[in-house]
Amino acid sequence: MLAMTLRYSLLTMLFPTFVSAAELRVLVLNGDSMPWAKLENHQLTAGFYFDLGHALAGQMGLQARFILLPRKRLIHALEKGDADILCNYLPVWLPGAFDWSTPFIPNAELLISDKQAGKPASLNAFANVRIGTVLGYVYSELDQALGATFVRDDAPSMRNNLLKLAAGRVQHLVINQFELEYQQRQGQLTTPLHPYTVLRSFKGQCAVSRSGQITVKALNQAITALQSKHELQRVMGQYR
Repeated sequence: MLAMTLRYSLLTMLFPTFVSAAELRVLVLNGDSMPWAKLENHQLTAGFYFDLGHALAGQMGLQARFILLPRKRLIHALEKGDADILCNYLPVWLPGAFDWSTPFIPNAELLISDKQAGKPASLNAFANVRIGTVLGYVYSELDQALGATFVRDDAPSMRNNLLKLAAGRVQHLVINQFELEYQQRQGQLTTPLHPYTVLRSFKGQCAVSRSGQITVKALNQAITALQSKHELQRVMGQYR
C-alpha cells in the first residue's frame, strides 16, 4: 500500500493530467454503516467497502478514491461517469444504464423475528404483519409472496432497524446474513431470535459505469485474480 501511495504521489507531481486516470473511483452510499462502511468527518475510513475498494484498485494498479453520495444520486453518478463502480448490489436493486461485474460477494437475505414474539409459521402467514425494512430497498421475494399485504416499516438504515428491534418497536425485519453475523459477533445484536427464514441466497456484484475510467472486463479480471490469491476471502473474513 505504501509503494502504491508513493507511486501515486510521484505521478501527481510529474504528470498532473494523469491523476484521474490513475484512480478507481468507488461509489459508496453515505448512509451505510459497519460492517460495510465506517464514516468519519464525511470520509470513508474503514469497513468492507474500504478494504474491497483498495484491493480492487491495487490489483489494477490504481489508487482507490471513495465518493459518498445519498441513495437518490447513486444511479445518476454512475450513468454520468462521476464514479467508476458501486459494489455489493444486484441489477434488480439498481436499474440503470451501466454494466455489471461477475457475481462474487456471497450473501443471503434473511427474515428474522424476535423470540419474544410469535413467529408466523410460513412466509404467507406474514400477511399484514409489520416487517422492518430499509427505505428505498427492494424486497422482491416478499413483494411476490405477500403482494399488497406486505406491510413495510421503513427505516433510513439497517442500524435504525436494529435499534427498533432492540426497543421492541418492530418484531420482525429483513437483514442480510453478512450483516447479521457481524452484528452478533460484535455483541451489538443481543435480542434473542427465532431461527431465521432465508428469503434468498445471492452473490453481490459491482455496477460499472459505461462512462467511467475502467471496463467491466478489467474489473472482472481483477476480481478473478484476487479470488485466485484468496484475497477476497481474506477481506470478507474480517467481517464475518
